[in-house]
Amino acid sequence: MGEERGGRRTGASRRDFLKIGAGAFAAGAVVVSAIEVPAFNSSSQDRQIDALNAQLGGLRQQAAQTTQLQSQATALQTQLATFSGFLFLNVDEQTTLESVVETIIPSDGSGPGAKEAGVIYFIDRAIAGEYGSGGSMYLRGPFFLPNNASPITVNGQTYAHGTPKQRVTAGTGYQYPMDLRFFWRYGTEALQDYANSEYGGNFQVLSPQQRSSVLSDLWANKPSSFNDIIPSDFAYELFFMTWAGFLADPLYGGNQNMVGWQLVGFNGTNRGDFYGEGKTPLSLATSSSPTPLQPASLGQFQQRPTGT
Repeated sequence: MGEERGGRRTGASRRDFLKIGAGAFAAGAVVVSAIEVPAFNSSSQDRQIDALNAQLGGLRQQAAQTTQLQSQATALQTQLATFSGFLFLNVDEQTTLESVVETIIPSDGSGPGAKEAGVIYFIDRAIAGEYGSGGSMYLRGPFFLPNNASPITVNGQTYAHGTPKQRVTAGTGYQYPMDLRFFWRYGTEALQDYANSEYGGNFQVLSPQQRSSVLSDLWANKPSSFNDIIPSDFAYELFFMTWAGFLADPLYGGNQNMVGWQLVGFNGTNRGDFYGEGKTPLSLATSSSPTPLQPASLGQFQQRPTGT
């Protein structure tokens, strides 16, 4: 029983306050505050309390998910830091090729470019791996460059019409007695020699317009000497690998912070609910308007617990 005060009973005549924690999210952080809600002998008030408790449970789940995603982001950032080294490219090649990729995809008002996306690391790791060693290519001779109209003789057999015509992008057009590691090394050296002879300086010190002109010259096969490489072949690899590094999953070294996916609107492994958006592949496919989604990488997907 409660004591008498001023003719009214306290204690037993009214309940203690219920302290209910409510969560609020601000700038990615979880802020929890305590709200005191008096409980009266009223069914409507009881329903209010039940609703608040339900909200609390939902907010706590969201808080746990946010903490989990923040931990994933921290782990991915740590992984990303390990990419800040080179496995194959030397210092001169790093400087030259980073200027090349920056010229191909510069940063502008629409977003970061190839340099900010770390494309140079993607290229370095590809050259150091199976791509550079020609892991899926036939690399035995004889080697005859395509599009040669003069007669050629192979193992005693003469072919009056020369070698087949091949487009620049054809894989069968690669006819060099070297793997792609040395193709890139010799090609980079030849690019610098041409930039110096025709434009008066190393590629990286030229103006943006001059850099673009150098690359256009390569596409047009203007250099008469290019370390025994067809200039357009090297130009194609430069452009192809730059775009591959800009749009590939960050797992492979490029597209850091998923800036490439942000630019083109690709969602990666986010199928509609990776960040709690509440969408499904079916709802996205049947929607009357496109639904922009924040992209998620393979690394993020692999770190999520099974079934989430």
